[in-house]
Parts: sequence; C-alpha cells; structure tokens
Amino acid sequence: MNLDSCIAACLDCHRSCLATVAHCLGLGGHHAEPGHIRIMMDCAQICAVSADFMIRGSAHHPHLCAECAEICRECEKNCAGHPDADAAMRACAEMCRRCAEECGKMARPRAH
Repeated sequence: MNLDSCIAACLDCHRSCLATVAHCLGLGGHHAEPGHIRIMMDCAQICAVSADFMIRGSAHHPHLCAECAEICRECEKNCAGHPDADAAMRACAEMCRRCAEECGKMARPRAH
C-alpha cells in the first residue's frame, strides 16, 4: 500500500473528471445527459474528499477509499461505455480505472 500513490491517483482522477465534464458539456447533446455528468461529478468529488482524508491522516480514509473505488469503477464504465466515447472520455475512464485500483488497495470494509 502506498498512500502517496493513492493520493496522486485521486487528485489526477479528480482533475480528469472535472475536465471531462467541461468537455462533455461543450459537446452537448447526449454527451451532456444528466446521468453521465452526474457520475463524473460524483467521482471528482469523492476523489477530492478521499485525497483530503489521506493527506490529513484521518482514520476514516480506508472506508472512504472503498467508496471512492466503487464510484470510480462506475464512472469508468460510464465513460468507456458511452456510445460516442472519444479520446477525452477514454482517458477519463483509464484514470478512473487507475484510481479505483489504488483506492482498492487502501480500502477496508466498514465496521458495522
């Protein structure tokens, strides 16, 4: 497990998702569908929050990383599976895949 690698992946994914939101909104049409934009916004936000928690050394980062990995996987599928996925969307999907992998290493199941 490498905390610095996970933080970097989260920050990169955050940046990629926000840039891809702007790209898709610029394209308009079905690229700007609410569900598509929403998952990228959700992904960007959970990545930023997870990075913040890891940087602060919060004891809560493992379960946030588990959630981040799940949302990143959903965003990856959404971007890669979009009917007109272009290079920007494929790059975003790859960044989400990488972040999900890194966060998965940091995650632990939530205690119930």
